[in-house]
Amino acid sequence: MKSKGFNAYTKYVILQHALKEDNVSRTCELFGISRTTFYNWQRAYQQHGIIGLEGKKRQKPQMPNRVSKTIEQEILAYVAKYPADGPKRIYYELKAEGINIGETGIYNVLKRHELTKKAQRIEYSTKKPHHIKVNRKDNKKMLGILNSKEGYPGYLVIQRIDFIGTFEDIGRIYQYSFYDTFSKWGEVKIYNKKQDINIWHYFERKLIYLLETFNLNIENLITEKEREFLPYFVKGDKYKEILEDFHINHIFVSPEDTDILDDIMRFNEFLVMEFYNKVPLNDNLDSFIKVENAINNFIREYNFCSIIPNGSNAGKSPAEVVLERATENGADLDTLPLWLLALINSPKRGGRVE
Repeated sequence: MKSKGFNAYTKYVILQHALKEDNVSRTCELFGISRTTFYNWQRAYQQHGIIGLEGKKRQKPQMPNRVSKTIEQEILAYVAKYPADGPKRIYYELKAEGINIGETGIYNVLKRHELTKKAQRIEYSTKKPHHIKVNRKDNKKMLGILNSKEGYPGYLVIQRIDFIGTFEDIGRIYQYSFYDTFSKWGEVKIYNKKQDINIWHYFERKLIYLLETFNLNIENLITEKEREFLPYFVKGDKYKEILEDFHINHIFVSPEDTDILDDIMRFNEFLVMEFYNKVPLNDNLDSFIKVENAINNFIREYNFCSIIPNGSNAGKSPAEVVLERATENGADLDTLPLWLLALINSPKRGGRVE
């Protein structure tokens, strides 16, 4: 008899037979089962009793990469608009829209529709309308933010990545910038290799430190969804952990979708005019490390010494605006680090804040 033909009671009888005869090999030979099967039954009986000898019901196979019709349509709509992009690029774009599906699932959709090759996707795009569904919930949030009359440091913050350029003896410079639209406070981190860009490590190490120091928080964080740099914002799960831990409303926006990015664009143009354009003229800035130290000092002076020329905060430095909010939130300024106190007491300069 084959082992799969035994019911729970018969298996129990076989186990008892071997116990009585004190001979497992002879019992297995007699009933036509292997020693492995016997010991599996014995282990199941010892752990669960006779119930453990009942045949396991076949479970419905799991389909981890099965994709819903809605997500499948999102993938196909994306292919119609950007046929040159493969599964990895599609994965990052959909993740930015809050759609969680792995590369394998995306590849399976492309395979079902015979779109795994670039030429196939290009042909498909010529026959389908170039339309990608818009996340209306996020749009409503964004409109609410833009139309709100609330204003304080941390209410609306924008971040983006730029390729600044290639400098002789220094190499390439990629810049991550973070800009608070109310206080005009800015932060910058530069990289000389694209693969070294780690947005959320810097966000956690530097920006969260500042928020905790000033007893502030970020209400709304806008990220510019540049296709070239999008993977650096959505890679891994660290960004989700930070957003959830600090209750930050995060929204991706495309450059063509809104003029909300004008503030950070003006900030970066200011950095190019006042700092990066002067790098080739400074013989002392002959390495990436030196440029990195120089931009850090430049941003520090910008935040603590520059003057906001107009608006409700005219005549103040970005740091003064932030400190006023910190005081309102109950921060004890006497406990601030000494380096911060020294900067706060630095004389303001006439340089304009962009």
